[in-house]
Amino acid sequence: MFDRFFHGCVVLLEEDSRAEKWNAVCAMIASLEMNTVVIWPPVFYRNGKADVEVQRSFLKAAAEYGLGVIVELTGQVSDLEYLPDSEWRREFAVENFDGTAALMQNGLGELNYNHPEVNARIKRFLEFVVGELKNEPALCAWDLWNETHFKSFDAWTLNLFREWLRKKYVQIESLNRVWKKSYTDFSQIRLDPVTWASIVPDTDWEEFRVMRLAEIAAEWADVVRGADALHPVTADNVMSNAVWSEFDRGTDDWQLAKAVDCFGISFYPKTGGRLLKENSPSLRTFTFAGAASAGNGTFMVAEMQSHCYSELFPCERVLPHELIDWNFEALFQGACGSIYWKWEPFRSGFQLGGRGLVRADGSFSRRAEAAEKFGAFLKRYPDASRLTPVKTAAVLYDRRTNVTVKAMNNRIRHIIGDDQPARSRLGIAELCFQRNIPLAVVTPEQVSGKNPFFCSFLFLPYQVVMDQKLADDIESFVRNGGRVVASAPFGSVSPEGCLFDALPGGPLHRLTGIRVTDSREDSFHGLTMDLQEVEVIDSKVIMNSDNGLPLVLCRKEGKGWFFFVTADLWNMELIGNEIFDCVLEESGTLPVPIRANCHVEYASGEEFDYLWVPNYENAEFCRIQMNREAEVIFGDGELENIAGELILKDARQMVLRMRKELGA
Repeated sequence: MFDRFFHGCVVLLEEDSRAEKWNAVCAMIASLEMNTVVIWPPVFYRNGKADVEVQRSFLKAAAEYGLGVIVELTGQVSDLEYLPDSEWRREFAVENFDGTAALMQNGLGELNYNHPEVNARIKRFLEFVVGELKNEPALCAWDLWNETHFKSFDAWTLNLFREWLRKKYVQIESLNRVWKKSYTDFSQIRLDPVTWASIVPDTDWEEFRVMRLAEIAAEWADVVRGADALHPVTADNVMSNAVWSEFDRGTDDWQLAKAVDCFGISFYPKTGGRLLKENSPSLRTFTFAGAASAGNGTFMVAEMQSHCYSELFPCERVLPHELIDWNFEALFQGACGSIYWKWEPFRSGFQLGGRGLVRADGSFSRRAEAAEKFGAFLKRYPDASRLTPVKTAAVLYDRRTNVTVKAMNNRIRHIIGDDQPARSRLGIAELCFQRNIPLAVVTPEQVSGKNPFFCSFLFLPYQVVMDQKLADDIESFVRNGGRVVASAPFGSVSPEGCLFDALPGGPLHRLTGIRVTDSREDSFHGLTMDLQEVEVIDSKVIMNSDNGLPLVLCRKEGKGWFFFVTADLWNMELIGNEIFDCVLEESGTLPVPIRANCHVEYASGEEFDYLWVPNYENAEFCRIQMNREAEVIFGDGELENIAGELILKDARQMVLRMRKELGA
């Protein structure tokens, strides 16, 4: 799809800037071994008319310095994109649940994409910009929609929801049976906050929002491709659904990725827990693994945090070595691009003084030097520009479980929240990271085995929802030699929002070999936990609670194994570690391709295999059990190969390269 790794930055255009400035900016960007620039806004309005002369001027300057340009078409600032302020009308705004205009939704004020006139204006705008700029030599892609987000409770959206429900249920009686309602026609359906009798009105609404957002992206992509069949189309979400449990934006990475040629994410690890629970290597790596899964093996960091939030809020400052870490973490998970947000600090707006690779006076910062180091690496080792990560285990991400938990916790969210599935996934990610188990993310649609990341181990933490197809695919996976590790609560709820009779597992109940009889408070090594009491029917108990109740069980099925943990313990460090190791030992197959006393990531290029050894703890020595000749191609430290072991001294951010083994 792309003939190079997109390494670059975002430049915010100013209406009064001249060609001389763009020449100077492009020269500086190119000197940092970058090859790509993303520009925004896509137009400026002069007397109410859209004009692209500033954009064209930048594209011509970029061509002079061999830079490719991605034009960002829409974000969330309508007056600098598809609707000038002179033509704004209140009816275009998205609406709150009470029917009032949500004028500051998302802090940016995007408009109602379902309003027919807004929809038509956007499409005319896309045709105009693409038609004006598609023949510029520097153009390399269109960024269709930056940081997707859409939420509105207006009449247009409600009508689309009704049509979506009509296609799903066909007969109003079918909807009434699932929703526990008494409508006589789909036109009567309202957004009703009274969901005591059924959670499905909530889960259907969230599913509609996800599918409609992806549908909007696909419609816009068709317009762009209709005007320009040569250049690829990208779009991005914020962070990764697998890591960030957030329902407000209405996004699904996998659905958005289907609409575009290259899926991207905005990546801001240092936001005090606003986007990433904590800035840890395991969660960053898991974020990229989720993005790669959505992108079918590849993705783009469409925005990488480059510095602090603003001049007044500098605590999110980014250090040079962090940019190096983040770039290689992404590269070793399959990234095809890293774009820094942004080139220079904000000169206006509420983020004044924030972000930027250069200082306010335009001189290079330390972060610019770090970006140059990464760019020089990509240029010197082109084989490393597109790596295929090696994966041996996977964790299931199912958005149905996310929204089901949200709906079930609707009235008690203020007590327990609704991020339990995300926290369980993150616990698995941390445990795998500590053991150098390369973890992929898969969705229910990918469990069939066709996904390139599907592996010998499959973790199902907090998988509340189960349907017959997923149950059949999991059982087939186990019978063919796979290892499945599930934990309570598991397979309790059908997609129709009903409790199964057979617990745990519902349609997968037989495979568990147990029956849930009750729940109770218990402990393990003195640490309190909620536990499901079970009757053992056809399973082996391999670990008990302090009170002697089954805690971990396993059952052989065909060539594989099914493990069940009767509590959600992955985030309890002491318990989680012991249970995790118990499962790995009992399975008889440790999914660890490389033994090391430090964290390493292993990926394959066309000609060589590569190891990323960040050594986050700054250990004096790192030992890797691998009987292969290797050379250091990036980073600091010394390498020795002694008796089948790679020994690194004073290693930091090292990349090792090895010739491919015969037959590999």
